[in-house]
Amino acid sequence: AVDQRCYSDLDDMVQAAQEDNIWLWVASGYRSVDDQEAVLQREITLHMNQDGMTAEEAQDFSLRTIARPGYSEHHTGLAVDLNDVSDGFESTEEYQWLKEHAAEYGFVQRYRSDKVDKTGIENESWHYRYVGREHAQEMERLDLCLEEYVEYQKSQGLG
Repeated sequence: AVDQRCYSDLDDMVQAAQEDNIWLWVASGYRSVDDQEAVLQREITLHMNQDGMTAEEAQDFSLRTIARPGYSEHHTGLAVDLNDVSDGFESTEEYQWLKEHAAEYGFVQRYRSDKVDKTGIENESWHYRYVGREHAQEMERLDLCLEEYVEYQKSQGLG
């Protein structure tokens, strides 16, 4: 599920990708706080069991890519995780298509490797945030992440 404000643009983006023989699907959309808690706990348990981390180490490590319950953009219904929620997604044709076209439909890759110092979140090539077509295209033109764009808007007297 996604917020109705982005549904039409998301649908248009998926359809346009299909016309280019690119297959996009929503792996995760809206999440409740309880769902987010379950996602975080699953990741913590995984790192404890597979990597031998203590609970504290596993939590710290997991919070590098998973938002605390109550702080996830998924709670807004304006964020989607697309296709393979893995680092390998960045090497796919789907990711390359999104880099070229997502902004046309109002979506931006929310957490980029070159913006970790601004967002505080590690690279997530699969996580896209809806900001609207005009804002997404302007963010792309200026090469700004959302935090930088909000500051830019404020400096222009627009925010």
